[in-house]
Amino acid sequence: MRIALWDRYGGSMPSGWTRWLLEQYEFPFEVVYPQQLDAGNLNAKYDVLLFVDGAIPAMRAAGAGGRGDFMGGAGGPDTTALPAEFRRMVGSITAERTIPQLKRFAEAGGTIITIGSSTNLAAHLGLPVSNHLVERTPEGADRPLGNAKFYVPGSLLEVAVDSTAAGALGMGRRAIVMFDNSPVFRLAPDAAARGVRPLVWFDTVSPLKSGWAWGQNYLEGGVAAADAQVGRGMVRLIGPEALFRAQPHGTFKLVFNGLIGTTRAGM
Repeated sequence: MRIALWDRYGGSMPSGWTRWLLEQYEFPFEVVYPQQLDAGNLNAKYDVLLFVDGAIPAMRAAGAGGRGDFMGGAGGPDTTALPAEFRRMVGSITAERTIPQLKRFAEAGGTIITIGSSTNLAAHLGLPVSNHLVERTPEGADRPLGNAKFYVPGSLLEVAVDSTAAGALGMGRRAIVMFDNSPVFRLAPDAAARGVRPLVWFDTVSPLKSGWAWGQNYLEGGVAAADAQVGRGMVRLIGPEALFRAQPHGTFKLVFNGLIGTTRAGM
């Protein structure tokens, strides 16, 4: 598989750790920057695009801030002052330029793996996925849970796993995930009909195994990872930090299975 790992000018810590991890497990890969993604024709060069936490901004901040816009969005460095070899690294993933290219890549048969906040891609693509960690207001609308009700800033939680799915090959029926206020998904009633399959989910009111978790009961029923069919390709959404600093070996397979071509078989 031809693998592309996202990075940004100035460096992304999660991308750096992932680069080291891929080297240790002898995955061939290329580090890519937003300008390369914006240029398109991605299927001719890659089979898998890997976006770690911090790469893809939320809908409300697409192209105009957020963690994905560090060093290269509005107010970024003056590229004329940079050595020529670094100018290709400057830039940010945007809804206007980058997301259409990612959509074309998936629709044409490519695989996109997203981790942490980069699962924002689901909203950009209009997938039947929403935030599970919400509460109903008196007016009947949903709003995100505040920190006074839910806060898990870095703990180990237990999840259920669909070990029959291609994305979870080699895993058991239960696993421990590294959770750092990570995204948790709610699948729409028609998600299955639209090609979305849960891989990992919270099935208890007390999933905490190590650390501390305020309001952990809100996690029950939420999906931690899922595969979504997009055209002839696939987008994998992984909320928890499955590769966190090359430490949580129990969840490496959620990423590795997508890198060795076992993505769509058995979906």
